[in-house]
Amino acid sequence: MANRLATMCIVVMFLGGLAAPFAEAQDSDSHVVSLKGISALAVLVERLPDGAKVLGLTKETIQTDVEQKLRLGGVRVVAAEEAQRLPGGPHLYVNVNLTNDGRVAKIDVELDQDITLVRNDQSVPAVATWKRGGLIAPNSSAQQIRDVIKAIVNQFLNAWRSVNPKK
Repeated sequence: MANRLATMCIVVMFLGGLAAPFAEAQDSDSHVVSLKGISALAVLVERLPDGAKVLGLTKETIQTDVEQKLRLGGVRVVAAEEAQRLPGGPHLYVNVNLTNDGRVAKIDVELDQDITLVRNDQSVPAVATWKRGGLIAPNSSAQQIRDVIKAIVNQFLNAWRSVNPKK
């Protein structure tokens, strides 16, 4: 079953003309402007699937990598409880999906924050306002996954810096 899934992912990747890692979306003004005024955020790494164990990849390693990258980039990283008290409750969400054998990895990194709808002033919690992703196939490794995540966090930092220049 895992081999069939890996084969299907590879076929889709080649038919779609994709290369790993790939960006799911381009920075648009509306996505980048949503990062303006964010001075601190939390990092939330989703529980890793069993395929991560095969590679020796841990949630804690990813959490540390992302937090360190953000701090070095000038973003204050706070605990999830503190982020909920910040305007918009911003958090960077990292999700890594793997086949059971760890050969194919799909990575998503998104900035989620609360938004207010213009039409009715209703608050909507945890909406992805910035998102990127990557795919590693056919033979992913823990280091490749970590490198793709770091590259995506760099994209986030570049977008964030474009609307939050140093004072």
